[in-house]
Amino acid sequence: MSQATPPLVFAVLGFLCLGGGFGVAAFRVMQPVPPPPFAQVPKDEVAPEPDTMLVYVPLEEQLAVAVAEQPVRVMLTLGVSLRASVGDLVALKADVDERRPALLAALLKVAQVEVAKTAEPAVLLKTLPGPLRDVVNKALGTDALPEPVEEVLIMGLVTQ
Repeated sequence: MSQATPPLVFAVLGFLCLGGGFGVAAFRVMQPVPPPPFAQVPKDEVAPEPDTMLVYVPLEEQLAVAVAEQPVRVMLTLGVSLRASVGDLVALKADVDERRPALLAALLKVAQVEVAKTAEPAVLLKTLPGPLRDVVNKALGTDALPEPVEEVLIMGLVTQ
């Protein structure tokens, strides 16, 4: 009986070593990964006024941008983010409805200038929002609300 004991002990030890190794590896792999740090909010950023609200408004029309210098045609679906009081937002909506054709023409003109420089989607996603925001703010801004549009959002960009 003493001769059968050593192989049984080695078998149990081998099983414990393999099982223990897999158990330790599984424990290490299953540990949660800490989330990446988020971008820090700039300290100089002014807090919004408490009576204002942020609203995202999609523009219904698509802009079809075609430039003779570029063989590519670009279709843009845009939206804007507005921060204002409820009363200002209602007045702004009425102003947008009244000036829609002129506003779309101004947006198209700026988009054509940017597409003439390059028609690469990645570059357009970076360069278009700033000039488009400036044109919308110039068209819709008033003395009381000089820059109603915080950001122009490119919700869709298709190149053909």
